Amino acid sequence: MTIRAAEWDVLHPLDGAPLAVVRLVLLGPRREPYYRAVTAHPDRSQRRLLGYWSSVDEAHEASLALFERSTGRSTSGGDDRRQRAVPPQKPPPAPYPTGRAAPVARRAA
Repeated sequence: MTIRAAEWDVLHPLDGAPLAVVRLVLLGPRREPYYRAVTAHPDRSQRRLLGYWSSVDEAHEASLALFERSTGRSTSGGDDRRQRAVPPQKPPPAPYPTGRAAPVARRAA
């Protein structure tokens, strides 16, 4: 895994080919941390969303597991047919903090 400030490249463990890009994003009114994984296509417009996880480690493991599922190729080498488990994704953030009403939009007079 290659690390930059808030972005990580997920590389194939055997040949170093890029598989996914994981980025830290802050979502919801409480700015909760989520780790978004997308495919590692050189053309950003061609990247596809893989999902959102609670930690960079979960996003990394999920990226490897989803690569194995989509290609049928193992990331551990040999004829190992066991596939990695995909960690569960982090649920979406709550729309508003618990116990507070949604803010009312005010119109200019």
